[in-house]
Amino acid sequence: MIISGHARKEMEQSGISEEEVQQCLKHSELEIRQVVKSETRYGKKLILKDKTIMVIYTLRKDEERVITAYVIRRKKKW
Repeated sequence: MIISGHARKEMEQSGISEEEVQQCLKHSELEIRQVVKSETRYGKKLILKDKTIMVIYTLRKDEERVITAYVIRRKKKW
């Protein structure tokens, strides 16, 4: 697994550890699949005790490359 500079920055700002990203990639089901600039990107969601994270990644030379990772924030009901 390779983590991009952008992903590391987002992980740091959101309080997401590298271990949480690895767990998401290993154990979560595919939520999103889309093609951007002729590259297929995938998204997986992991529900943790205190937060829900989304990891967006692609496959390059049979290796997962994390593009970004962020905490899913739910809209609060009024």
